[in-house]
Amino acid sequence: MNFTTLTSCKLLPTTLAAALAGILMVSGCTKQVDEEAATTEVQTEAGTTDNKKVSAAEQAHTDRLISSYATMAHAAYKDALDTAKTLQTAVDTYVETPTQANLDAAKEAYKAARQPYSQTEIFRFDEGFVTANDKRAISSIDSWEGQVNAWPLDEALIDYVSDSYEGEYNSKDNIINSDSISVGSLNQDTSDITPELLAEMNEIGGSEANVTTGYHAIEFLLWGQDLNGVGEGAGNRPVSDYMTTDGQCTSGDTVNDDTRVCERRGQYLKAVTQLLVDDLTAMEAQWQPKSENTLRSDLIARKDDNGLRQIMYQMGSLALGELASERMQVAFVTGSTEDEHECFSDLTHLSYANNARGIQNVFNGSYKTVVGKSVGGYGVKQYLIDNGHKDAAEKLAADFNNVENAFNVIVEKGEKDGIKVDQMIATVGQAGKDGISAEEQNTRRSWIENGINSLQALTDGIENAAKAVGIDNLDADAGSQF
Repeated sequence: MNFTTLTSCKLLPTTLAAALAGILMVSGCTKQVDEEAATTEVQTEAGTTDNKKVSAAEQAHTDRLISSYATMAHAAYKDALDTAKTLQTAVDTYVETPTQANLDAAKEAYKAARQPYSQTEIFRFDEGFVTANDKRAISSIDSWEGQVNAWPLDEALIDYVSDSYEGEYNSKDNIINSDSISVGSLNQDTSDITPELLAEMNEIGGSEANVTTGYHAIEFLLWGQDLNGVGEGAGNRPVSDYMTTDGQCTSGDTVNDDTRVCERRGQYLKAVTQLLVDDLTAMEAQWQPKSENTLRSDLIARKDDNGLRQIMYQMGSLALGELASERMQVAFVTGSTEDEHECFSDLTHLSYANNARGIQNVFNGSYKTVVGKSVGGYGVKQYLIDNGHKDAAEKLAADFNNVENAFNVIVEKGEKDGIKVDQMIATVGQAGKDGISAEEQNTRRSWIENGINSLQALTDGIENAAKAVGIDNLDADAGSQF
């Protein structure tokens, strides 16, 4: 999928997409891998695991699909890790020498790091498939993901917020400005800000909003709150928030009496970035070729049992349950910038597009690395064709083309015209307060709505393709209900 980045489709009433059909009524807040090589890899790693009678050709198609999928997963997580390390270098430089140029460089590194990671989310929805293995370091991607990409977060737990901020955590004491804090009945020592502390505190008190780790905590510490609502502009945290010279250390508009708060803010930013690198290092290791007791070896071992179902389930769950519902429709219906996926940096348009691209990668069997190399070689599209389901493959290809067109608009408006997702999701009433006409705002909202509808239609195509290959009840995640 050639989304426009820096380097109207009608809603179809399917059993998966229909779960979202009523939501709009609610208002309120190729390096090519040849067949022989791919087959050899799969058979070497696991061999045949069941007694189903399939032809040699059918077995070869399955082997190629699973091998290509695993190769793409490894390449994508490797890119995510490498760009996170680049981000870490930029963060270290900024904390050591807090200048506007270094802050801008860290922000650009964050933006670059998010793009490969967002394409890995297609691999996430695996928890109902992987087998138990005490020797495996990570039980599932879905259980691991919360420490890396959880959102939205209650930023008041981490650092200062505006007086108008309303969140679940409402104390003036936070991790950065206090040596200890209380969350409900829990008292937490925060005197030493380390990766281990942040991991321990993530979702403290059982609240999913108490996010202390991952990309979005880094995003908040670089940009700060976006106080522009649905208007133009992202967060604008001043460089002085990291100054460690007497009289220059700030917390927004407040000049602090000493530099300790700024020192601790720098400690937090470095610790949370280190934890991100550690987590991605662990996940990249799970997809190494020829590895044992890993997510890759687990997938290879059960490829003939539910490997295909897992892949198609993941495609449908990301398309409908996560992207169309949780990340787009919730914010679209409510006009809530707190539900915008990257609400501090206003980079949501790129996250949306790269999530969609991740699904497309698996369909086409090709992931383009950050250096421009195509990895994989065999995807769901060719699998369908090779197994006699050309019509289903062509239908899905057409659906992906509609998704591509819809998200190209969102990316182009965000990158070239400076109209970000928070401005697109605003209700007509909200936008009117910023001088945007109802006609213009309805046009902006249509860009998001077209994206949602294209994903719903895509999920219908995925479900039909699954039925074509004998998966009658794909049962992909349909997202949350209001």
